[in-house]
Amino acid sequence: MSPASANLKHLYYQMLRIRRAEEAIARRYAEQQMRCPTHLCIGEEAIAVGVCAHLTVQDKAFSNHRGHGHYLAKGGDLPRLLAELYGFAEGCCGGRGGSMHLTDLEAGFVASTPIVGGTVPLAAGYAWAEQMKKSDAAQGCASVAGGRMPEATNVVVIFFGDGCFEEGVMHETLNFAVLKQLPLLFICENNQYSVMTPLAERQPKRDIYKIAAAHGLTAVSGDGNRVDEVFQLAQTAVTNARNGLGPQFLELHTHRWPEHCGPNEDDDLGYRSPGELAEWKLRCPLLQTRQMLLGLQLSNDAELAQMETQLAEEIEQSFTWALQGTRPSIDSMRQHLYA
Repeated sequence: MSPASANLKHLYYQMLRIRRAEEAIARRYAEQQMRCPTHLCIGEEAIAVGVCAHLTVQDKAFSNHRGHGHYLAKGGDLPRLLAELYGFAEGCCGGRGGSMHLTDLEAGFVASTPIVGGTVPLAAGYAWAEQMKKSDAAQGCASVAGGRMPEATNVVVIFFGDGCFEEGVMHETLNFAVLKQLPLLFICENNQYSVMTPLAERQPKRDIYKIAAAHGLTAVSGDGNRVDEVFQLAQTAVTNARNGLGPQFLELHTHRWPEHCGPNEDDDLGYRSPGELAEWKLRCPLLQTRQMLLGLQLSNDAELAQMETQLAEEIEQSFTWALQGTRPSIDSMRQHLYA
């Protein structure tokens, strides 16, 4: 049995948890109590889960405006995420950031921000710091007779979309990462659209990962809706980065189901080709993984139904906790500011 198959049930559970949490957010968003824009990742869950399966708490992750899935897959606290959406002080950013500003340092999730490309150089800086810490540790070991070599380097992962690949800072960071051979993993979630503009209207006909390879990275492409494939590609990439083989780049093809920003579907707007969304829904990462679990006899309908029940209870309890939060006090407005 392949490593991906051996972990398939856990991967499915993590994807299902993200999907059900996002669906619950979408349902409750109409109540007008979440007063922040929210970008849902429904349809894209396999990438976050397949990559984060190989990360430790010491490894760090950075994300973007569509970051709920990355946050949860990295081990972020669900109740505090929900409290943040409601603007409560108990939220993961104290109610100051909302959906697009998430952090959970205990889980190794450093930051998500809405500025396209904004976290890309931050991730490189963090990876450079990790590299220098290992270099310092190696020198320390060498100076002690019989000292052991330090453990492999912690890695840093940056998640971004295909639209981010058009930002100048993206290419500057790719160049710097190769120059310094950073333990940095670039994850391009190519969901084919930047807001409502398709990739073909924004970039020449080319493979994004080949442009990354031209910068000098080890770069590959894969099906971002197959969690087993993402798992295997990420395993190689993380191992390479961790063991000093330089930055890695994965272009993973997927598709978001809801509107760019908000809880609803918007297929009626016509910016997608007729039938495009329906075709991608047939390639649903959860549906494909469920079929694999049943086909390989790694699970059964009763066990999968129990997962649904367990997650429904967890999500409901998380909302209950979040809604008991308190508003940030006025006298705390000057905290966490740099002047």
